[in-house]
Amino acid sequence: MVWIWFAFFGIVGLLLINHFGLPEEPLPMPAAPEQTSLIENAQPYRYEGSSGVAFLICHGYGGSPFNTRPLGKYLHSLGHTAIGVLLPGHGTDIKDMQQTRFYHWEEYLERRYLKERSRYRQIFLVGFSMGGTVSLRVAAKNADSFRPAGLITISSPVFFNGFYNGKLIIHQYTLMFTGLLKIFKPLLTVGGKRPVSTEKLNPWVGYRYTYALDALHSFKRAMPLVRKGLPRVTVPYCSIMAANDRTVSAENQAYIYNNVNSREKRALMFILPPDMTSMHSLLTHKRVNQRVFRYIHSFIEDTLHDQRRAPQFQQKRGFWSQLRGWLGVGSRRGERDLLQARPRLGRRSPDAKS
Repeated sequence: MVWIWFAFFGIVGLLLINHFGLPEEPLPMPAAPEQTSLIENAQPYRYEGSSGVAFLICHGYGGSPFNTRPLGKYLHSLGHTAIGVLLPGHGTDIKDMQQTRFYHWEEYLERRYLKERSRYRQIFLVGFSMGGTVSLRVAAKNADSFRPAGLITISSPVFFNGFYNGKLIIHQYTLMFTGLLKIFKPLLTVGGKRPVSTEKLNPWVGYRYTYALDALHSFKRAMPLVRKGLPRVTVPYCSIMAANDRTVSAENQAYIYNNVNSREKRALMFILPPDMTSMHSLLTHKRVNQRVFRYIHSFIEDTLHDQRRAPQFQQKRGFWSQLRGWLGVGSRRGERDLLQARPRLGRRSPDAKS
């Protein structure tokens, strides 16, 4: 009987360690990397525009600004400022990533956001993959004070495995064991070299085939906090995802969409033709990125249009206007303008018909 209890508590202990990991002291923020230590084409970018509108664009786990640069160039071609950040531990050597955690990425992006927002009339948060997860967290933290003009996520997760949207989802089973794996094998190598044709179709710069499990486990453990903060997100929100994404389950899009409290929100989901890619890196995928850019453009134009009209209804009213309001008498013109200025829920861009 003693052995049964011993085995029971042993199994429970292993499961807890596997889920939570062993306790560790908070790590200091890593120093900014030297330019000479960066991987080729992994440099952050800044394309200054003239519109007074800026986009702070964040790459994904193990990636680099190269993977968001096409979107940055597209936004700059519209006259806006595009700022592609390089998260701590990324773009240099996988060993540097071992010393970073989700709270480093969150803190870094929030600092950059608060610094850049004072320089522009409007600023949007944009995130690809994990960059979208971090952006959701930053938007939720600043919901009561320094809200962004809008929020855009592409292929972003808030869970990998578990019971969500009314069903059990197991999309990345390896991530179920990071708490134990990282103790015995901090760096995990999987996969191999991609074919040249695949690289041309969907180029990518970052840490290839090797994962820093301490950082990955930190990312996984931060997701409940991100999910908890979703209802605090009230700014205009846009989500884009491939239904056959092999890295992130498509159910993530529905979960985020249903839990953010934005009055203006829209989502684009499509099925990519089968190929050798992961269907995940949509911003560099030659078959689909222009479609993604056009959808983002539509969202931006609508959002900025609504925000330009908003001050008309925030002006201080004169005595007679206030008196009409107290008496319940409203002008037909004012009612018509208000109807036109309401957020367009569910509006679809011309490109979203398919």
